[in-house]
Amino acid sequence: MRMVSEMKKTWGGVFDDRTIMSIFKLMNNGTIKNLITMAKEGKEARVIVAEGKEGNVAMKVYAVDAANFKKMMPYLIGDPRFLKIKNDKMSIILAWAKKEYKNLERAKEAGVHCPRPLALEKNVLVMEFIGEGIDPAPRLTNCDLDDPEGVFKALLEDVEKLWTKAKIVHGDLSEFNILMFQETPWMIDFSQSVVQDHPESKVFLKRDLKNICSYFKKLGVVCDEEEIYERLIKK
Repeated sequence: MRMVSEMKKTWGGVFDDRTIMSIFKLMNNGTIKNLITMAKEGKEARVIVAEGKEGNVAMKVYAVDAANFKKMMPYLIGDPRFLKIKNDKMSIILAWAKKEYKNLERAKEAGVHCPRPLALEKNVLVMEFIGEGIDPAPRLTNCDLDDPEGVFKALLEDVEKLWTKAKIVHGDLSEFNILMFQETPWMIDFSQSVVQDHPESKVFLKRDLKNICSYFKKLGVVCDEEEIYERLIKK
């Protein structure tokens, strides 16, 4: 347990004992070798760059104590994959982490540009790292695009793949949840994604389209979210 002790010294102020044990299990089974640096420190989740089997990976840790459960429930209730969740913090967080893993699986299988999920250990999700070295790819909101229309079209193709092939809706799509890597938009943060069978799936699809159209219209791209929505739901 020496590794656990060392991890507590380095990361004890960031992660609780339960999370450290989950990370230790991922190290013990060879999924990750060591933790490198903090990539994003949010209120509800932290993303760490870690060394994986074949290069760097992203490790997303969902914070149990800081999670906004009222915000989470609308995306869990109504999802046929999560009908029997206990109404306690840990159960909801574990379902939330599992939900993002499953959503990433479906999106990746549909050919969407998004991180490939690699492993899940309770509230710790390991996935493909999108970036160079230890530097994550920049978010769309921080990029100056040479070809906004081309990026918009590429993003719209992935939104369509989500709806028609993966049968899910991102649910929180905006310029803040899109990374620009090798001149291609990559979607991230799939924890709020819902399946088409969810009663609010079309509402979330409309919102996603409104968000991205609103952003790209500012860059001079001509788009009509209502027309795109009507075309998608007919497929």
